[in-house]
Amino acid sequence: MKRRLTTIFTTFLVTTSCAMAEKTTPQPTQHLTEQQRQRYFNHLEYEYGNRGRTYIGMRKIAKYAAGSERGEFFQAYYEMEVINQQILGHMQSELGVDYEANWFIRSGLHMFSYLGWRFVSPQQLIDVIIPYMPKLEEMESLASPEHKTFFAYIVAQEQAQLDACRAAKHKSWDSGAEVFRDFLPQAKAELQRLLNSSN
Repeated sequence: MKRRLTTIFTTFLVTTSCAMAEKTTPQPTQHLTEQQRQRYFNHLEYEYGNRGRTYIGMRKIAKYAAGSERGEFFQAYYEMEVINQQILGHMQSELGVDYEANWFIRSGLHMFSYLGWRFVSPQQLIDVIIPYMPKLEEMESLASPEHKTFFAYIVAQEQAQLDACRAAKHKSWDSGAEVFRDFLPQAKAELQRLLNSSN
C-alpha cells in the first residue's frame, strides 16, 4: 500500500500531462525548423505545467510536513517554487504560453499531497528528475538568443532540485533543504533581472 501510494503520488505530482491544462498556442520561433519548433513548444508547455503542479503540490506538502523530519526540505522546496512561479509568470506573455491547473489537477494534488508526503523518498524524486533534465537542456539549446539566460535558469533550478534530493538521500532531509536555500539567491537574482529588463 505504501509503495503504491508513493508511486501514484510522485507520478501525479510531477508527470501529469499538460493536455489537461488550459493554455494558449505559443507564438512561432522563427529561427527553428518546424520539427525543432514542435519539440521546443512541447517542452515549454510541459515545463510550465510541471512547475505549476509542483508549486501546488509543494504548497500543500510544506503545510502537512511542518514539524516533521522532512518539513524543512519541503518548505525550502516550496520557497523555490514560489519564486519560480513569479519568474515563469513574468515570461508567459513573451513566450506565448499560459498555464493554469484545472479543477481536476488541483483537487488531485491536494488529495495526494495530504496522503502521500510521508512516503515520498528522495530516490523517487531523483528517478523523475534525471530523465527530465535532457528535455530542459534541449529546450535551452533551441531557445532564441534573447531567451537563453531565462532557459539557463530553468535548467539550473532543475539541477538544484536534483542536488537537493541527492543530499537528502545521502545525508539528511535537512541537508537537502540547505541545497534549496543556497539556490534561492540565484532564483531571486533571475527574477530581479527579468523585472529590470521590463522597465
